[in-house]
Amino acid sequence: MILDILEKSKKENTLIGLNLYGTDEGFNCGYVLEYTDEYVILQHFSKFGTADGIVTLSLADIKFVETETTYLKGIELLIIRQKEILAQTYHLKSKNDFKDGFTTLFESFIGNKDYLIKFELDDEEVYFGFIEWTDEDYFSIINIDLDGMVIGKATFRFEDLKCYTVDDLECRKRKVLFDAVKKIP
Repeated sequence: MILDILEKSKKENTLIGLNLYGTDEGFNCGYVLEYTDEYVILQHFSKFGTADGIVTLSLADIKFVETETTYLKGIELLIIRQKEILAQTYHLKSKNDFKDGFTTLFESFIGNKDYLIKFELDDEEVYFGFIEWTDEDYFSIINIDLDGMVIGKATFRFEDLKCYTVDDLECRKRKVLFDAVKKIP
């Protein structure tokens, strides 16, 4: 059965996920380049859809194989749309973007769906989303998960906000996936 999946991936250039026994880094995603009864050679792709080397794995180390998952479909989309993910597009327009302090730039993104923002709180928790509203003490976001899906809204206290990042690589990845998900009926 696994050999059939490897053959299909090689023949049709379809992505597969290989989950390995006993390792924290036990997942490899890519196209099969070659395989035998004992080994597989995979064109590996990172979580950003970038080609990330050639990996050779023992079939005995494979716990299970994934095909046609939401994650793999997302990676396929990221591979196709590499230019959008790799190119940072947001830049400060002027010193006025930051003139009134820590939240001035932040507040300029209220209601903006062009840029996903990463929020890091004092307790090291990280969230990604669009800023929905703010007041003097709180801000609310539309929370976006790893696959670009809206997982709800969240409200935080400004005093817990350690930093926020606009247009980083993970934000651009999730934004591309978000845009693709919202087009699906």
